[in-house]
Amino acid sequence: MAIAAGEPLRRQRNVPPRPEPRTIDYSDVSLDILGTLLSFHARTVGLALNQSYDHAIAAVSLARGTGKVSVLLLTAANPGIRPSVIAHFIRKDRAAMARLIEQMKSNGLIEHKVDADERRAHELYITPKGASLLERVRAIALGHSARFFGVLSPTEQAELLRMLMKLYEAHVAVLPTTVPRT
Repeated sequence: MAIAAGEPLRRQRNVPPRPEPRTIDYSDVSLDILGTLLSFHARTVGLALNQSYDHAIAAVSLARGTGKVSVLLLTAANPGIRPSVIAHFIRKDRAAMARLIEQMKSNGLIEHKVDADERRAHELYITPKGASLLERVRAIALGHSARFFGVLSPTEQAELLRMLMKLYEAHVAVLPTTVPRT
């Protein structure tokens, strides 16, 4: 099989091999308009990122499903945060967020308390078990990010982050003032 375009760069940057189709040569397959659609590339790279991350975090009890790492990190950084605030930043609907919180509570990673002033409002707190996972989760996330995006130079990574933050603010939420701007 011929080396696919970009393969020398992958070897140079020590990026894990990607799965290849079981065909001899696919270099002349037409992608039609997909080849130039930003949305196609964003979705497929996003899927590859999720698969790679799932593999990297598999040894931690937070594996399987999206949002647990975000909930753990946001809860640890913001004791008493409301589930609706987390849902806002990670794009989870109310039902998905409730399932996620329930899973994490049953695993002993977070706890919720009722706000003393607003009885209907729930606040989230990290448990000692959840806190004990924090450094390991951070190390896995940072290491995975460095490996996955290692095909980009530091300047390219900073530019990609700047562009993604711009898209995030346009389509998801205004980033808090605590987020450093590049």
